[in-house]
Amino acid sequence: MKHSSIRVWGIAIFLMFISSMFFSACENEVNINADYKETIVIYALLDPEDTIQYIKVNKAYLNEGIGTLEAAKISDSLYLDSTHVQLKRLNTGQIIICNAEEGPKKDSGIFANDKNILWATREKIYPNEEYEITVSNPVTKIKAVSVTKTVGPAKIRAPFIDQTNIFSVGPEYINVSYVAAANAFSYDIQFQVYYEEFSTTDTGKKIIKMATWKMITNFLVGNVSSPIRQIPRLSFIQFLQNSITASPTLKHRIKWVGITMYGANQTLIDYISVNEPSIGIVQKQADYTNITGGYGLFASRCKQTVWGIPMDPASIVYLQKHELTKALNLVR
Repeated sequence: MKHSSIRVWGIAIFLMFISSMFFSACENEVNINADYKETIVIYALLDPEDTIQYIKVNKAYLNEGIGTLEAAKISDSLYLDSTHVQLKRLNTGQIIICNAEEGPKKDSGIFANDKNILWATREKIYPNEEYEITVSNPVTKIKAVSVTKTVGPAKIRAPFIDQTNIFSVGPEYINVSYVAAANAFSYDIQFQVYYEEFSTTDTGKKIIKMATWKMITNFLVGNVSSPIRQIPRLSFIQFLQNSITASPTLKHRIKWVGITMYGANQTLIDYISVNEPSIGIVQKQADYTNITGGYGLFASRCKQTVWGIPMDPASIVYLQKHELTKALNLVR
């Protein structure tokens, strides 16, 4: 793990700023830029529950000929001229070679978006295992290496285990309970409500929508392998009130509810914690990286979903009468 007071992408801007200040104060020309050093930047989250793993590989850059922001618009400034990416399952020695693929088109901004190269593998990634990533440039012989432990699926016990459950707002609290997976350090849990919206005058035209509630954020496992959290029923009702459009001309039908659960290892949580916006007077933040010979993040998470849970009819009646949700015009 390395901490730095200057962000990777800010190195070039910082050097160019110092250079301009120096030249304006002196008559003699002095080149203070050090020799160009290629630096590998890696971002990868291994998920044993996913069928494909994506790895983002870039390089930090410094270009004497043009401004840093101008160089950022050139794709060649962001990618290595030659790249080899591999994963190694340390328990067995299995080598997984990752291949370059064109990723989704990026939004326009500071950096070039004419291409988005990702390195991918569809080989199975196993839970509760150590994996090593190695990214190298065969031409310049530089490489960056890191190791992480993968997070496996948790045993979800509540609010529902599988699709045979029925969700009810009868109890005062919604219980969230699970058996944490090995190497899991923290969990985020989102609650989804899948519903139809249609006009009171034309019930044939239906729009399918999904509302997502950030039910629990950064639920630390700690020393308890089976943590339990109670969420007030009122919080769920307020979520529905704020997420579904209330109008005399609209009706809504809840088709099903579900949860999406994200488990993260400690490396990922440390990275998120370090990069959270500062709320104090001192705004400077340290950079977090667990890459040897480069910068970035190599960590693991595990995404699980339990969707398609019906709501019991009594709960719909309760919501139809509740002061906060009766204006939503819920129907069965």
